[in-house]
Order: sequence, then structure tokens, then C-alpha cells
Amino acid sequence: MKLLDLNETIVKLNEMGAKKILLQLPDGLKPHVFDYFNKLSASFNIIVSSESFYGACDIGSRDVYSHVDAIVQLGHSEIPNIKYPKPVIFLEYRDSHKIVFPEDIFNSLKAGGYRKIGLLCSVQYIDHMKEVDSILKKMGFSTVTGIPDRRMKYPGQVLGCNFSAAHAIQNSVDCLLIVTTGKFHGIGVQLSTSTDVFILDLNDLSLKNIKDETDRFIRKRYVGISRALDAEKFCVVVDTKVGQYREKVAEVIVDRIREMGREAVILKANEANPTDYSNMRCDAVVFTGCPRVPIDDADKFAMPILTVTEFQMLFSKNPPKRYVMDEIVAVDEIKA
Repeated sequence: MKLLDLNETIVKLNEMGAKKILLQLPDGLKPHVFDYFNKLSASFNIIVSSESFYGACDIGSRDVYSHVDAIVQLGHSEIPNIKYPKPVIFLEYRDSHKIVFPEDIFNSLKAGGYRKIGLLCSVQYIDHMKEVDSILKKMGFSTVTGIPDRRMKYPGQVLGCNFSAAHAIQNSVDCLLIVTTGKFHGIGVQLSTSTDVFILDLNDLSLKNIKDETDRFIRKRYVGISRALDAEKFCVVVDTKVGQYREKVAEVIVDRIREMGREAVILKANEANPTDYSNMRCDAVVFTGCPRVPIDDADKFAMPILTVTEFQMLFSKNPPKRYVMDEIVAVDEIKA
């Protein structure tokens, strides 16, 4: 993996007069921590965060970042509508592998009668999305790239908690195509729209319709969350990460639980800890932070753990008519 260029970052840190810096590296870049540390520590006092973090929504715990002048986060793009408590410099990672996309990958789109294609991507694959855009146009397709809300930085960009770029174009295209790896983002887009969704998986250069996989996902989630229907005691968790902090949402959920004659407590934590909830002997957890936690980590919990929209599906007076992925559009500001 090519090392990220720190020269511009060093200039910015000097311009802001920063002395003590928190350096965050995703797991994929941690093998190069000494390279980045040595480069930056020649000019600054560098503290390296050893904690896992989950993107631009997560700049670590307050007891760490409150003692530095600035934060340098490698690998992710800024979330523009977050008010960060410290200056943060995001040094984005873009996949630089040369990929040759054979045109016959996209023949199934023509065979399916799709002519106008909406393009989306995970942020590290933006350059590949642009290549795909050119190929599709050359093949005679019409393409549109979705303009997201203020939580996203780039046209076409999606996160596991925000699919606004897909919402923006779903009614004006024949299908949506997401350039990514794995299935999660594609399933999220499919759950968030009523349009056919295809994944262009860069792991094996395959084009996959995600509908069957999404249907299996929905069935599995319904089985899991239905266990919460008879719950009497709820832990409603507010994640204290700066980009996941939704205390007001948690308060609305607690009000609804108590209105139903059941018990609820609000918990604040920087991580979802299954042992904590077991020790509290709650019957169900509602997690208002990253929606991937209840989905990806459900098997770690002894009790059902719900996203915000899953709680609404089970207990709202006006529940959604179909399964809907929880999305974070905005968060509450964390007061100092």
C-alpha cells in the first residue's frame, strides 16, 4: 500500500500553530504507524491512538482529544455537518490499484432493460466510480451521480449510516449501481430505496443484483428484533462519538417506552458493551449510534439489540410499512 503524503498536512498543522497532535490510523494503515509517526514527530509532539475507530464520526474519547491541539485522521473523508470539538485534518485514502473493467461485466444491465444508471460508491473507490461512469457512457448508457445531504462530502458517496445520495436519484434512474467491496453498503442502499440495486464488487469484478441477499438479511433481522416485542426493561444507548451522538433521539424513544408502561434507562458509552447490558438485566437494547453495531454484532448480545428504525417498526404508533435501514442525517452537538 502506498503511503499517504503528509507534506500538506504538516503545512496545515504549522499554520494553525498546533504542537500536540493525536494521530488516528485505521487498522489497514496501522502496519505503517512507525513511518507516519517518524514523519510527523520531526515537527510535532505526536500521540498515536491505539483504539479502533470507525470513520470521520469517531475522533476517539474526550479524555484523549481534549489534551491535544489537533487531530490527524488517516484514511477517511470529513463529515461536513459535524462540529468537531478540535481541529481535524482528514487525509483521505483512495484505492490506487489499476483495475481494468471489461465491458461485458455490464451486459446484464442491457439484458435487463436498464438504460439510466445511478452511480454510488464507498469513498475510497471514487476514482473507480468515475472510470465506470466513462465505460457505461461509452456503452450507450445514461448515468447520474447522486448528490447527498450535508453529512457526505462527495457526489455519489455513501456510508453505512447514510444513503442520501441514493435517495436523491432513485426516482430518476432505472437502477442503482454501487462501486464497493462486500455487500453491506449495497444492502443498505437496497433497504433505503425502492429501486433495483447492483453491486460492482471490486474483490472479484462481478456485478451482482443484491435483492435476494437483502431479502435474507430482512428475514434474519425480523427474527432477531421480534424477540424485543415482550421486553419490559430497555437500555437506550447514546454513543458518545462526536458523529453518532443522538441524545434527543434517545429521549424520544425513552418517552415512548414509558408511555407503553415499560421501563427504560438512558446509557452513555463510547462502545457498545454486551456485558454491561447483561449485568443490568435489561430485556432489550436500543442503540442510537452507528446502525452497523446492532446489525454486525447482534450475535454478541444475549438480548435483542435494535436500531432506531427497528424500534420504530415494533413500537411506533405509525410504524414504517417495510424494513428501513437506520440513517444518521445529523447529530446533537456535544457540549464541552
